This record gives sequence, C-alpha cells and structure tokens, in this order.
Amino acid sequence: MSKFTDELMKKFHFVGKASNAFMHQNKQRLTGQQRVLAILRLEDNLSQSYLQEVLDLRPSSLAELLKKLEDSGDITRKEDEADKRIKRVILTDQGREKADENASFKAEDISADFFSGLSESEQQEFESLLDKISNGWDDDFKKQADSFVDPMDRFASMQKMRDEMMKKYGDDFEKMSPDDIKHMRHEMRHNMKEMGDHGMGIHGCGGPGMGRHMRDGMRMGHRSDFWYGNRF
Repeated sequence: MSKFTDELMKKFHFVGKASNAFMHQNKQRLTGQQRVLAILRLEDNLSQSYLQEVLDLRPSSLAELLKKLEDSGDITRKEDEADKRIKRVILTDQGREKADENASFKAEDISADFFSGLSESEQQEFESLLDKISNGWDDDFKKQADSFVDPMDRFASMQKMRDEMMKKYGDDFEKMSPDDIKHMRHEMRHNMKEMGDHGMGIHGCGGPGMGRHMRDGMRMGHRSDFWYGNRF
C-alpha cells in the first residue's frame, strides 16, 4: 500500500464511521430487531428461514432476535399449517405500530445534509467512483462483500425478482411444460448471477442463499414454497 492510498483509506474509514454516526443520530439506521419489523411490515407471515436469508444471519443469531421480539410482544411465531417444520413469523398490532413509527423516521429526507459539501454533479461523480471501487475488487472479496449489503436492499432485490418472474410466468406453475420449467430455471440462474456480479456492495444483491430457496421451491411445485423458501 502506498503512502497516498494509506491516507485515502484512513479518510474513507473516517467518512464511513461518520456516516454511521449520522444515520444513528437521525434514526436512519435500524437495529437488528427494527430490521425484522421493517421487513415484516412490507411482507408479513414470512418463514423464519427466509428472514435468515434476507438478514444474512446465523440461525442462532436470528433465533435470539426473534425471541426478544416475541417476549416483548412485537411478533408471534407459529407452525405452518401445510408443513410443521416451517416456522412463520407474524407481526402483532404492537409490532406493526413500532414498524410504522420506524418507517416514518426513514421517510425523512436528511441524507442530502450529509453530502451538502458536494455539488449535485460531484455527488453523481462520487457515486460512479464508488462503483468503480467495488468493481475493482477480486472475486473472493466480492463474494465476502455480499454480507455488507443492507438487508432492506437485499429484500427489495428479492421482491423485484419475484415480481418479474410472476409477471412473466404467472402463478400456476403446475401447468407449465417441462421445457418451460427448464427455461425458467435457466433464467433464474442467469438473474442470480447478474445480481451477484453487478449488485454487490453499493446497490445490494440477492445473496447466495436466494437461488437455493427459489430452486428448491420450484422442485416442490408450489408458489409459496418457490418464493419464500418454505421447504425449510
């Protein structure tokens, strides 16, 4: 590392820590429990394994989070009626009120204050440079970088892919021909690769477990299993 890049890294580290402090002070960065509530606010009754993929947490870490939320009365958990192995996570009225309150803070447009030292064109150039930084990483580090993605960005990417696939193929998978299913699987793998290669670090990506859940659900032939990884 040269002296210049060493100083550049220190400044980048400083700005990164400052941005985290700024987000926390202005209630723009959610805690682990708040992230669970935020995701369930967007789409309730998700399987515990799906939440694990979105949040990129170890099973034990997620179990601890959910236990605290359950003890505080913000969520309930129940077995899936069709498959007792699946645990579903559901917002209570109290949990939804908390999630709505968190969302009201997130809706405030305060990020512009943090970048007020840059003109609009400089901000756009800065974004381009950040993309170039992540594009220059080696493949191994790019894979590690998936864990840096904000869970809400990851969830949005997963929802977008789901909506695109539903729009194209519809809801009745059982009537699809073997050739259609083969084509659909090929397209999913392609989309997953694209999201992994180009959505990393800055804009968010689907994550390595997303394709596994989708493909396993596809083999089972049910919409809910396909989209929400309910096999597990």
